[in-house]
Amino acid sequence: MYRQLNHTADVRYEIVCHSEEQLFKEFINIFKDHYSVQLKEREVVVEYDLPESLEDAVFDIVNDWIYLLESKKLFPEDCYVEDEKLVCKFREFERIDGTELKAVTYHGLSVEKSDKIVLRVVFDT
Repeated sequence: MYRQLNHTADVRYEIVCHSEEQLFKEFINIFKDHYSVQLKEREVVVEYDLPESLEDAVFDIVNDWIYLLESKKLFPEDCYVEDEKLVCKFREFERIDGTELKAVTYHGLSVEKSDKIVLRVVFDT
């Protein structure tokens, strides 16, 4: 589950989940809710190593998704964790609308782990 939080200039979210896989699926849901996209058939699969630090994983992986969105016209569609890697499926797109997410920032990025993962993140827009 994720929810948007108030932030003065950028977009801030809180994600509550039980696993790293679910956390990244919630990021995909944020992208799907944030953008209106016309997808093509072609799929591309990208694997990411999952570092020890969840903050670093979120920063590096989600910023790479933004790069792939902007430069390669690839939209994140699904992901799963396998052998300590995050495997992500992207689809090419023809058209995309919505307010551009420019980057995940370290400012405001926090993770609390207990029986759940609670992550707060700010996107530059």
